[in-house]
Amino acid sequence: MRTTRGELSKELGRALAEARAGTPLAQALDGIARRTMLPALARFTEGFAVAVERGTPLADVLRSQADDVRETGRRALLEAGGRREIAMLVPVVFGILPVTVLFALFPALLGLTVIAP
Repeated sequence: MRTTRGELSKELGRALAEARAGTPLAQALDGIARRTMLPALARFTEGFAVAVERGTPLADVLRSQADDVRETGRRALLEAGGRREIAMLVPVVFGILPVTVLFALFPALLGLTVIAP
């Protein structure tokens, strides 16, 4: 029974089938990276292959990669927030600020016109 669906699941199944057919696991994982051309998945498959070849504990490798992906996502959010912050200043500077200045100056201008005649 399959518990997953989607393209990534198919790619992992294909790599597993290649490994069962005799292809070294590192080559099968590199095939996933070449076919998908996703940088995060390429780093994952490369790290996984290196860990299997060297006998490094997989938990440490996967934890490190998860931290890297979270940091990349956090950085992307900060960059997007910085761009949107500038875009949010446009209505404030050209809309709200002039209206506020008019409300502040209108009573003074009205007072000057009443006294002058």
